[in-house]
Amino acid sequence: MAFYFLYPIRKRFWVVAYKMNLRWTKLVPLSLLVSFQALAVDWPMWRHDPGRTGATKEDLPKQLHLQWTLKLPPLLPAYKDPRLQFDKGYEPIVTRGKLVLGSSWTDSVTAYDAATGEKSWRFLTEGPIRFAPAALGDRLFVGSDDGFLYCLQTDSGKLLWKFRAVPSARKVLGNGRMISLWPVRGGPVAKDGKVWFAAGVWPTEGVFVHCVDAQSGKSIWINDSCGFKYGTQPHNAKATGGLAPQGYLLLDGKDLIVPSSVAFPARFDATTGKLKEFDLPSQGRLPGGWFASTPSEKEQQRLNRRGLLFDSQVNTRRHEDRIRSSGQPGIRSTIELNGQNLSFTRRIPGIDGEIHQMLAANKRLYAVTLNGDIHCLAGSRMSSPKIHDDQPRTRLSPRKDALVLEIQETTRFNKGFGLVLGMSEKWLQLIDQSSARLIGSAPTAENQRLRQKLDQAGVTADKVGLFSGNPLAMDFPPYFANLVITDENSGIRWTKQSVARVYSCIRPYGGFLCVPGSNSFRKAFRDAAQETNMHGAKLSEHSGFTLMQKNGPLPGATNYLGEWAKSSDEGVRFPLGVLWFGDELGHFKRSPQPKFVDGVMVSTPKKWLENQNERTRNADYRLMPAFLSDVYTGRVMGSDEETEIRKLHGKVDLKKLQPSQYRPPTQTNAWKPEKPKAGIRINPLTGEKEVRTFPKSYGCDGGIDYGHLYTMRSATASYYDKRIESGTINLSGPRSGCTNSIIPANGVLSVPYYYEGCTCSYPLPMAMALISMPQTHEQWTSWGTMPPAKLNGKVRRLGVNLGAPGDRVTESGTLWLDFPSVGGPSPELPIKVSPEKIAYRYHHSLRVEGGQGWPWIAGSLAEGLENISVNGLSKGSYVLRLTFLEPDEVKPGQRLFDVMFKGKKLLSKYDVAKAARGSMRAKTETFNGIAIDGSLVLKLRPIRGKTILSGLELIRSDLPVDTPETLIDNQLK
Repeated sequence: MAFYFLYPIRKRFWVVAYKMNLRWTKLVPLSLLVSFQALAVDWPMWRHDPGRTGATKEDLPKQLHLQWTLKLPPLLPAYKDPRLQFDKGYEPIVTRGKLVLGSSWTDSVTAYDAATGEKSWRFLTEGPIRFAPAALGDRLFVGSDDGFLYCLQTDSGKLLWKFRAVPSARKVLGNGRMISLWPVRGGPVAKDGKVWFAAGVWPTEGVFVHCVDAQSGKSIWINDSCGFKYGTQPHNAKATGGLAPQGYLLLDGKDLIVPSSVAFPARFDATTGKLKEFDLPSQGRLPGGWFASTPSEKEQQRLNRRGLLFDSQVNTRRHEDRIRSSGQPGIRSTIELNGQNLSFTRRIPGIDGEIHQMLAANKRLYAVTLNGDIHCLAGSRMSSPKIHDDQPRTRLSPRKDALVLEIQETTRFNKGFGLVLGMSEKWLQLIDQSSARLIGSAPTAENQRLRQKLDQAGVTADKVGLFSGNPLAMDFPPYFANLVITDENSGIRWTKQSVARVYSCIRPYGGFLCVPGSNSFRKAFRDAAQETNMHGAKLSEHSGFTLMQKNGPLPGATNYLGEWAKSSDEGVRFPLGVLWFGDELGHFKRSPQPKFVDGVMVSTPKKWLENQNERTRNADYRLMPAFLSDVYTGRVMGSDEETEIRKLHGKVDLKKLQPSQYRPPTQTNAWKPEKPKAGIRINPLTGEKEVRTFPKSYGCDGGIDYGHLYTMRSATASYYDKRIESGTINLSGPRSGCTNSIIPANGVLSVPYYYEGCTCSYPLPMAMALISMPQTHEQWTSWGTMPPAKLNGKVRRLGVNLGAPGDRVTESGTLWLDFPSVGGPSPELPIKVSPEKIAYRYHHSLRVEGGQGWPWIAGSLAEGLENISVNGLSKGSYVLRLTFLEPDEVKPGQRLFDVMFKGKKLLSKYDVAKAARGSMRAKTETFNGIAIDGSLVLKLRPIRGKTILSGLELIRSDLPVDTPETLIDNQLK
């Protein structure tokens, strides 16, 4: 089969002539064909070049013949929402004679001979690869959901270096997969010896934009300050938001463009990493998406402008009233070959299936279909085009093991997630003919062997995910596993700490920990377990294994049955971090509140896409049948699971038109709620009783007082922890429902996906659950305003956090104010610094490598500070604490300064690097008996280099004083 290809008729339309059974069919004279003279070129990254123009100078032969077809399993995208389906199909590149592609099916990158289609090599990572590699010279750069950027040798697939995007091993269930909390989903782009990429999804957890040296893998710059930006959001609301980097990075001249999921991209200086332009989701109801590109030279001439291009077929979504979109149609599905456009919608004879991608390189055209086929066409005629079937042809048939069968029968494990520490082949029997999924750890050699076997058997990486290394250092999330098996070959030594760490992974309400092995291994476990005294644990002995069941709820956990009742869950407290996320289960924005019963969310979305003409002024859509989902993983449960909960709490009237809104009795206006009324508090600055107030911006959900937490939509999903008078914490990324759907119960804060029917460009249309984190965890708040007159002479405890993005309250009661104030409304306390021009620097707290002091204080600082004064203090004796961090790679003695109070040196020739034992380490200095007569004035005098200070804390001597946190040294630089 062959076809004539690529000649224009009426500018942008293309005609294809093809030959069947060696007889030619000509649609136009050959003399009209375009002349092809350009040199052969590669297609080294997604859409060809750093600008993602999809344009190449490549010419194709006059006649194209099918050379070979590569058959691969079709991919399952991470998200259901098309605006986030950056990984819907394979995205190969062509470089140095190789066709290279990543896969979320096998968590691998594979190279094939670009001319023949023969497999050359495969490299395995420990997470899905959802974006195309980028090639530069003889190197490939691959980002993975495991949180690493990999540099591979193109010819061999040899690992040259890998770069950990964030110095943390913390994992979450993201889109149903066990991944890094900071997956590399800012697809890499490479040019001039540099590679740019981004990691992280959730602004509230920190996002990291990197530039690294392509040769060495060393960091050139990092921008980690874009997760916390206070500003205007939809409906003119004010809240903290941030970048959510999911999409392909691109270069536009000297600028780096970073897509922000379904919001609009950010623009950075590609040389320095400085943020140049970024809008929070404030562009009304126009939907954004993952795709962005720059125009080719021809498109620039046609459009008469530069700038970014968006595709309206990607940026499209139904708002409740109508379908809305932004951009131009067909940008993503068109490439340009030597000035001529080729649309993916044009049928290529002999190629079945919807074309997802095309690319041209070295006189060949490659067409990728959504069913997983990759077709290569070139000028030479093939009598029998080769078919390479790289799909699995065997079936997983693990040897039947009596012990495994008994464990499976005893624990009734056939659904949900299992965790096997010390994975070996026999444990694969747990998933044979089962819908359960396994996460496992194994030594590197065994891991590689098992993955090759699973790959050959067609077992997807979402069915069995394997990790190498010390299982206790892998930082798996808590509560996710229905069954945990700790094999004797795991290398775990049983102590109180190791038992508690493994036990934390078990799902409450009946999950199991199974310890098979020798009598001595099991006895060591029993002895350590009995010393640990874990909540809800019940031990039992069986033939060949010891079993521990996690019965009942988490300590202090509550159920929530609706009706706006209190849910004072003791386990849900500030600060909170992400446990899982995904968009598997969506709800119309005005659906009823969900219920939370024994680890199960019962929810009834509205059937909003049907029978819209039946709506009346006060009546809305009908309900769908109830869905049950796992609170701790987001997994939607089958109809045969939790039947008692379904029977008691899942009854739904499918015929009745529902109310338009669901509001508590305290909210009289469904669309314009009154200001929150949340009782009385003790002001952390003054110690005085007052009416509890806090920032609450737009949201037709006026907020609910659940007891300990007050949750609300304040532009984004938000909460206030009354136990510490936290201020308003914006969980930036998702839009919560018009119905209050931010509910503390079962030991987690659930934020289900109540976003359908809305196209406001909040970047993350999905659900998440959050759990309480250690006090070292970085999370910011807008505490709210207080006028100076109300504070003057009354302040007895406060912190000043220099260069921080927001306020923060500690468990001990100190309200840390950001200075300068950038993170929303704060108390107006008279704080002054000099000189006027001071360099404020911010580092995410995860980059603090150890030392003493809160990392979220140490991580930001003022450089070049000479004076700082704090007024409005009550008279008395105080404890003064100063927090420092050396941000630069300097040796002891290279930065020295004095710190003085009332002419007395508190610190003389202070050397932060020496005191903290290195750079990027916190150090807290404490001074007792500081006499304050209404104000504090500190002077910093430079001796060598510039002064630095991260924060100061003042506590009246008659108030409780906590001990500065001692940080564990971070080994994951």
